[in-house]
Amino acid sequence: MQSTARIAVGDRFKEFLGNDGTVPATALLDELRSGTLSPTAEIVLGQGLSGAQLRELRDLTTADVPLPVERHLTHKYDEKNVLIGDVREDGPDTYVAPLLLDERVEVLADHLTGQHIPAVTLLEAARQTWTVVIEQHVVSGDAPTRFVIGSIRSAFNSFVFPLPATIEFRLTGHRTSPVGTSVDCELTVRQDGRAAAEFAVNIRVIPEAVAVKQEAMAARQAIRSALSGEISGEISGETKAKAEAGR
Repeated sequence: MQSTARIAVGDRFKEFLGNDGTVPATALLDELRSGTLSPTAEIVLGQGLSGAQLRELRDLTTADVPLPVERHLTHKYDEKNVLIGDVREDGPDTYVAPLLLDERVEVLADHLTGQHIPAVTLLEAARQTWTVVIEQHVVSGDAPTRFVIGSIRSAFNSFVFPLPATIEFRLTGHRTSPVGTSVDCELTVRQDGRAAAEFAVNIRVIPEAVAVKQEAMAARQAIRSALSGEISGEISGETKAKAEAGR
């Protein structure tokens, strides 16, 4: 028997909403508010809904509606840029979070083509996941820290559509030294049972005071190098012009 459930998707995913079985989030909420749709109706939550829409759906239906994780945990100021829900432990050194993409998120603000979710959005969701897990479950202490990416290897195996998906974090190693902690981890975006995207990452978690000092030194060196190169270029240009004038 064909399912009567509908998938709620953010209104900006216009091409995807051309598929049967989908409904724009705003239209679904209108039906619930007016009473034309029962609070017990079967609803599948896709991607693109805002935190406010998710909270309203939680109030208007009996569905188990996830909410975005607290924004400060992902190092974001604006809730619309939070891409994951609460992180939970899912085995030894393994954690999982739902993908909860707000259609207004900064990485989609000027790039949304086709029906799928762009790769850059999945990378940012992975970053938010490793940030939450590492700060809450891997490193200890209350001193402010900064994250420095050492390396990222990525594989995009299949399209990720605005449908339910999860991000799995697996810790593969970590080492602590006087200047911070080096963390190795693997993250997998899963949809419909498939590993749609995979990331292998090395991150250094450095005390903020050390990171600020290192960055300031690197910035000064970069400025000196840029000025030195510009001056050298000007001198070379003047020498060439004089040589040509003397011909």
